[in-house]
Amino acid sequence: MSTAVASLVEMAAEWRTARRLFPFYSALIREFQLEVVHCADLENPLDRPEREVLERIHKWFCDVDQQVQVAQMRQLLQKQRFGEEETLRALLLHHLPQQHSDDNLRDKLDYLLVQYFAAVAPHHPHDEDVTPAEVRETLHPVLGSVEWKSFSWVKELDNIAAAVDRCSSLTELLDSGLVELGRKAKHALGEEYFKPAALIEVTRFNFRLRLGFFRLMHSDLHAIRRALQELEAGGVGTVDCREAGLGAEEPLATLRTLCHQWKKPFREAYRAGQSFRQLGIVRNVLQNAVMTHWAKTSKALEEGKMAAPKDPPLASDSTPQPSREREDSLFDNLEQVAEAISEQLFASKQKSTVLTVVLGESKEVLASWEVNAFVRGGDPACAALQRVVAARCLLAEAAGKQKAGRTSNLAGALETAHLQAASIQEHVAKAKDRGDVDAAVSLAASAKRLLALILETEKLRA
Repeated sequence: MSTAVASLVEMAAEWRTARRLFPFYSALIREFQLEVVHCADLENPLDRPEREVLERIHKWFCDVDQQVQVAQMRQLLQKQRFGEEETLRALLLHHLPQQHSDDNLRDKLDYLLVQYFAAVAPHHPHDEDVTPAEVRETLHPVLGSVEWKSFSWVKELDNIAAAVDRCSSLTELLDSGLVELGRKAKHALGEEYFKPAALIEVTRFNFRLRLGFFRLMHSDLHAIRRALQELEAGGVGTVDCREAGLGAEEPLATLRTLCHQWKKPFREAYRAGQSFRQLGIVRNVLQNAVMTHWAKTSKALEEGKMAAPKDPPLASDSTPQPSREREDSLFDNLEQVAEAISEQLFASKQKSTVLTVVLGESKEVLASWEVNAFVRGGDPACAALQRVVAARCLLAEAAGKQKAGRTSNLAGALETAHLQAASIQEHVAKAKDRGDVDAAVSLAASAKRLLALILETEKLRA
């Protein structure tokens, strides 16, 4: 290949990256009102094979970079669904060659590399034994060929990650100072941090921390939901949550809504940790409220027994039984079912790619790509898979009750299943349009599983 042709190929690649990044950078300017004018060269639909044009474009990107912090980048990637593999790769290809290395660039690479690795090579939430070779292979499209190198500081990062794995709640993690300790250890690397071989080890460490964080978050959310269910079953309507910065008589319904919001991606800087700390406080408050409620209930029962006659007349047992309607209502919509599935996956100690979840009285086997959709999340295809799996679980539970001759909302479950079966076809088409064969195959396979269950279930109504 001649020098001229090679130069044209190189410029064409630069144009492709710039075109991919332009919508994201324009959104950054609008969202955070940055004092940077829009790039006229990129607004022009024609790619001009001139070096001076590309240099102007590069300078425009750098001007935006200087005004953007990683928290803003994280917020936009999550808020407007920019966090797809192609966008993350383009951002990394833009940031990695930069000669100017500082804390801002370090923070951005820290975030982008672990997000890219998680998006491209999703793992089970307990598969913390990811190897440097796996990370190196996955990051090859952005780092290129990297020769493995041993670093003495890796042992310190591994010790921190192992300590995170031993934490049992977000509160324990935040109080331990492990996150800040890891940040200081990475900062102490200085310029060595930016070497490709070092970035592989740092990304491996960040990924282990990411898994540990999500495991603890789901553990806290599961404990909160369980406490809310127990309080509701006991007739409690409000809880004093002033310790968590909420009301003195906070309705349980409000806390359940907050629980849903906490499951959404956190967009602020991690070092703040206030939302995470509030989550831990709410967990402790609710668990204490459960213990206080049952202590009062037990005391009232004991006093009732002492006041009763020694030989009371025989009577039918009037002890309140758990309401099946309340139990059934726990899985009456897709969001709750998806949350319950997600919690079970993060609580599971198995590392197999195919897992079984239990919802109500039914069991459902999730394929490897369906497990990944819950573990990874973060894009429309994963969200669609989560809804299809939730619809399948709802339908399987309703069908099981119907076969047993019990009351079930079979019609509602079938309607939901039909809606999701139709909706996922749109995502299959979009995946095909963008050339994402793996996503299209996975979506189509889950759609087929749902349709098979629909056909089987409709026979029960015949």
